[in-house]
Amino acid sequence: MAATHSKRLKIARTLGMFFAELGKLPDRKEYARMKNRPKFLDAKEVDKIFGTWNRMEAFLKKEYPDLWDLMHKAPKEEKEPTIESKMAQAKTVVKADEEGDDGKDI
Repeated sequence: MAATHSKRLKIARTLGMFFAELGKLPDRKEYARMKNRPKFLDAKEVDKIFGTWNRMEAFLKKEYPDLWDLMHKAPKEEKEPTIESKMAQAKTVVKADEEGDDGKDI
């Protein structure tokens, strides 16, 4: 039984959301080994619906370009704070009042 366009759209959206959460588009073998993939969507099912993994990628790119951009967006590198920025954020110490010798200020 051939998959309809609406069925392909629904499955491509599910896969696109999963890949966007991962932040990358895995290859077919990597996807087949994943334990947290969408339920009932193993690699064989994707091949049955789209024909090949490459056709699924092309369909996803064409129909959901926003999800495609999310999964191919390069992560921003986090810079370690410099000593100057740490010093600018640091608070000055407030000196405590000195106690008298008689201990009344305790």
